[in-house]
Amino acid sequence: MGNIRCVRFPSLEAAIEAIAPYDDGFMNFCVGSLHEHLHKSSEDDKFKKGHFFGLYHGEDLELTLTVHAAHDTTWKLLCPQHRQSSLTPAFLDTAANLLVDAVLQSVDPRSAFQVFGYKAAVDAFTAAWTARAAATGVELSVKPLYSTVSSYATRETIPPPPSAPSTSALALATMADFEELIPLYLDFSTYAPGTRTREEDEARLRGLIPSGLTWVYRVDGAIVGFISLGRPSPKTIAVRHVYVHPAHRRKGIAEAMVGAVTRYFLGVQSAGGEDVFAEPPAVGVKDFVCINAVDIAASRVYRRAGFLFPEQTADGVERGGIDPKSGQKGWFYSVLRGITKPVPEETA
Repeated sequence: MGNIRCVRFPSLEAAIEAIAPYDDGFMNFCVGSLHEHLHKSSEDDKFKKGHFFGLYHGEDLELTLTVHAAHDTTWKLLCPQHRQSSLTPAFLDTAANLLVDAVLQSVDPRSAFQVFGYKAAVDAFTAAWTARAAATGVELSVKPLYSTVSSYATRETIPPPPSAPSTSALALATMADFEELIPLYLDFSTYAPGTRTREEDEARLRGLIPSGLTWVYRVDGAIVGFISLGRPSPKTIAVRHVYVHPAHRRKGIAEAMVGAVTRYFLGVQSAGGEDVFAEPPAVGVKDFVCINAVDIAASRVYRRAGFLFPEQTADGVERGGIDPKSGQKGWFYSVLRGITKPVPEETA
C-alpha cells in the first residue's frame, strides 16, 4: 500500500478541477455539492469557504473528504465507483488516519460534526478520529444518525418511456404554489434527521422553488405530492425529495414522478413528448440521476424507474444492481454518523 498520500486542495475551484474526472454516479454528494456552492458563491463569497481533501493511491483518487465551512457541519466522504472495490479494511485504516492528520491541521479535535458517505470509509474515519481524540485525553463518541442505500439510473438502465404523455398531473412548482405546498413539505421534513423550526423549513422551501428543480403533482387540482432535485454537476444530478400525501400513496404517484424527471434529465422522452418538459433542462442533460433510499426494501419504486438498487432475498442477500454498461455494482451503503461529546450526567 505504498504511495498513499492526502492532498488538501487550496480552494473550491481547485477541488472542482481535480475531482472533475471522477464525476460519476457514486460521487454526486461531493461533486454536485462543490458545483452547487460555486454557483452560490456568485452571490456571496462565503460559499467558497471550506475544507477540501483528496486521498490518492499513486495517481488514482480513492477518496474525497469535503465540507463547506460557511454553514455546514456535515463532511462528505465519498469514493469513485471504479475504485470502491479496491478499498480493503487495511487500506481504509491507513487512509482514514492520513485524512485525520490532514483535517487536524485546521480543525479542533474536540469539534462536534457529522460525516456522510460510503459506509466503510465513514466508519474507518470516525473510528480514527475518536481514537486520535482519546489519545489526547478528549472523549468523543460516534452516534449513528441514519443509514441509506445510494444508487443511480442511466439511459441504459431506465425502462422504455411510455408511448403517450403520462405527466399531465405534473407541473413545475412556482411561488404561487407555496402556501399549498408548505404543509406537505413540513410533513416530509418530519422524516429527516435532526430538528428544524417551521421558519427554517419555510426558508428552505422558498429557496427550492426558484431553482426550477421542484415539481408538484396534482389530483383534481390539488397538490398531493412533490419531487425536488439538486446538486447538479456536469454529469450528475440528484433526486433529493420525493413525497406523496398519505391519502394518495400506493397509487403509483411516486413512481410516475421519479420516472418522469429521471427520463427528463437523462434526455429520454416519451414518443408523444411531455408538455411539462417541453424545454431541455436548464442545468443540462446528465449521464447519471442519483438517489438515496432509506433501505433496499423501500427502493422498489426507484428500481422500477431504472435505479440500480439490488433485490434482497429472504435470507438478506443482495442480488443484482449491476450497471449493464460498466459491469460494476451500481449501489452502495451510505451512512450519516455524528461525532459528539458525551453528555455530562446530572448530579443530584
